[in-house]
Amino acid sequence: MSNTLLAGLGSISVNAFGSEQHAAYESIDNLESKGLDLNKLHEFYHAEIFKRFIPNMDKYVIDHQLGGFMTSIDITNGKQANSNKTAWFEGRGMWTYSFLYNNLEKNPKYLEVARKSKDFILKHLPEDDKFFTSSYSNDGKPLSGPGDIYSSLFVAEGLAEFAKASGDKQYFTIAKKIILSCLARYDSPDYDYYVAYLNPGATKIPGPRVLGHWMVFLRAATQILENGPDPDMEKLADRCLDACLNHHLNPQYQLFNEVLNHDFSRPDNSYKDFSYTGHGIEMCWMLHFEAARRKDKKLFDRITEIFKRHVTVAHDDVYGGYFRALDHVDNNVWKVDKVLWLQEEVLIGSMFIAEHTGEEWAKELFNETLEYVRKSFAKPGNLFWASAGDRFMKDYAKMRAEHYHHPRHLMLNLLALKRMIKRNGKPSGLFG
Repeated sequence: MSNTLLAGLGSISVNAFGSEQHAAYESIDNLESKGLDLNKLHEFYHAEIFKRFIPNMDKYVIDHQLGGFMTSIDITNGKQANSNKTAWFEGRGMWTYSFLYNNLEKNPKYLEVARKSKDFILKHLPEDDKFFTSSYSNDGKPLSGPGDIYSSLFVAEGLAEFAKASGDKQYFTIAKKIILSCLARYDSPDYDYYVAYLNPGATKIPGPRVLGHWMVFLRAATQILENGPDPDMEKLADRCLDACLNHHLNPQYQLFNEVLNHDFSRPDNSYKDFSYTGHGIEMCWMLHFEAARRKDKKLFDRITEIFKRHVTVAHDDVYGGYFRALDHVDNNVWKVDKVLWLQEEVLIGSMFIAEHTGEEWAKELFNETLEYVRKSFAKPGNLFWASAGDRFMKDYAKMRAEHYHHPRHLMLNLLALKRMIKRNGKPSGLFG
C-alpha cells in the first residue's frame, strides 16, 4: 500500500467544502487524479476538524455562558431556530470535546466546553432508575417529561470520556451507575419504548430488544473498558455481542433485525422483517472495534462479512450513497432518504478494515463513499455538512448542526490515518 491510499478518489478543492466567508479554510490542492496520498487525506481530515468544524461550533453552537450545545441552527448562516438543549445532545457534545482533548489536541478550551456541558446536564441527574429529562431551556429548565434510554446512555458515554479527560474518576462511577440503571430498565419485560422513528405504523412491543440499544450499550461499556478492567462492563459487552450476532442477525437474509420481542423472538407485526441498515452498518464498526480490543481475528472476519453484506444491500446503485432502512425485506420496501451519519459510518468501517487488513475492496469502498459525501453533503458555502436530505440530495436539511456522528467520523479516521502514515501504509498486524 505504501503511502498511497485508495485509488480513484479524484481531485478535491476547497470550493467543494465551503466558503471562506464563515471560517478560515486552507485549500487542499494538487491532489493526484489517481487518488489521495495518505498525507493529503490526513490534511483533508485535519482541515475539516480544525478549520471548519471547531471554529463554527465555537461561534454558532456552543453556549459558552451557560454551558451546553444549541444545535438547532440554520447551517447556511448560523441563525438559531431555538436555544433549547437536550440530554442526548449534551452527552454527545461532551463526548466529542472530551475525545478531542484526549486524542487530538490538549487544548484547555475543549476541556472547558466538555466541563460546562457536564455541569449543565448533571444538575438534572435523575434519581433511582429514571431517565434524564429529554429537553431543557438554554438555562436548564426542564421542558418535557422523562426521555428514553438513548438520552441517558449518551450522557454516560460523555461522562466516561470526560472522566479520562479531566482525570476525575468519579465520573466513571457516575457513568457506570447510569449504564447499569438503564440495563435494569431495559431487562424489565414492561420496559416501554415505541420505535416510532423507525416505523410509525408499527404495533407497540412490550419490553422490546432493539439493535440500536445494544449499540449504545456497547459504546458506553467500551468507553469504560478502554481505561481499565471492569467485570460488569465486560459482561455487558459480552451480552451485546451475543444479542447482535446470535439473535438480531437474521440467518435467512443475513441482515440485522432492528426490533425483537423481549425473549428475542421475531415479532408478529410490521417489525418482523424490518432492518434498519444504518444501525446495522454502525453496529458493525463498533463490533470491529471490540474485536480489535479483544484481538479476536475470527470475530473481526465474521463482522467484516456482515458489514459487506449490509453496505452491498443498502447501496443506492442509481444515485449513490446508502439507504438507512429497509421497511420490509421480502417486499424490498426502502426508506430512500439519505442521512449523513450513515454515510459516515461506512467511512469509519471501511477505513478501519483497510487499516488492519489492507483489503482493496475496503479502500475502494472508502473512496467511493467519500467522493459521494463530498459532493452531496458538503454543500458549498454551508457552515456544517448537511445532516440529511432526499434521495438525490437536492432538497436537504438546513436546521441542525451535527456535532456527534460527523466529528466522530472525522476524528476516528484522522487517528487511523496517523497510525497508517506511521507504518508507511502497511496493515497494522494486529492479528498477526
